[in-house]
Amino acid sequence: MSSEKLILIGCDDTANLALVLNGTKGSTFAHSVVSATRTADLLRIAEAMEPNLIVLCFRDNQPVLNDLEVFLRPLNIPVICLVSQAEAQTLVWNERRIVFAFAKEHIANESYLASRINSVFLLNQPTLPISQEIAVATEKIVERYENDSSLSRYVLELDQKVEVLAKVKERIAELYPQVNDATRAELTAIVNTIKQSAGNKKLWDDFKLYFEQTDPSFLLTLAQQYPSLTTIDLKYCCYLKMNMTNDDIRNLLGINQESVRTHKYRLKKKMSLSKNQDLRSYLRTVNS
Repeated sequence: MSSEKLILIGCDDTANLALVLNGTKGSTFAHSVVSATRTADLLRIAEAMEPNLIVLCFRDNQPVLNDLEVFLRPLNIPVICLVSQAEAQTLVWNERRIVFAFAKEHIANESYLASRINSVFLLNQPTLPISQEIAVATEKIVERYENDSSLSRYVLELDQKVEVLAKVKERIAELYPQVNDATRAELTAIVNTIKQSAGNKKLWDDFKLYFEQTDPSFLLTLAQQYPSLTTIDLKYCCYLKMNMTNDDIRNLLGINQESVRTHKYRLKKKMSLSKNQDLRSYLRTVNS
């Protein structure tokens, strides 16, 4: 995880404050907590410390949100409002401020608030944790293969982009039911942009263009000999032909080791290779 987060809690009810404090403990992000029972104290602390997240659980959150607009300049500090059902229908805020409204009645459930805090932190990260892992893994693989050909670097960067965008879309899908209409509209716009950026057909066409410059007939020969091979099958064959290890493929695609083995098994079956025949060795013989 990244550096420790600071959560500022504002709550004017002792019993609810205890529940909110307990609910923050389940967050998987390293964090510290500061609380305030009065709006004036909350604003003073927020201005001085610029927390990563503000959690409001006042009897009436609207005046506190209004004061935040006046006294708290940074619009990038997300706010979680724990509200009653009645307040949820009338609560409004500055369209530029990031506000999430969740039902106050569920805060006794320890995991309820923690899961929402995690979601807000993940959404507010410059990149998602999984993309950081893929980026590190990709960098290591590129260093190992960069002397082989420019194709290796191209395909690694290409697939990193596609897989990271897929993970971002998955995370947005999880967050979508939990946010207000304005935020949903913004998330939908982000997803549409991702779809445009990750057009799989164009990316595959570009990859084939690069690959065929180094091995002109490999894909054509495979497609002719084994017409049942799918696009992803051919892609795996290219990786294996490039001598990438199972760990390289796993890290590159963000999948587990079992999925890599399963796909290789299915490839061997489609190619009618014997159980003891090595798929990687066989692919090296194609067009050799």
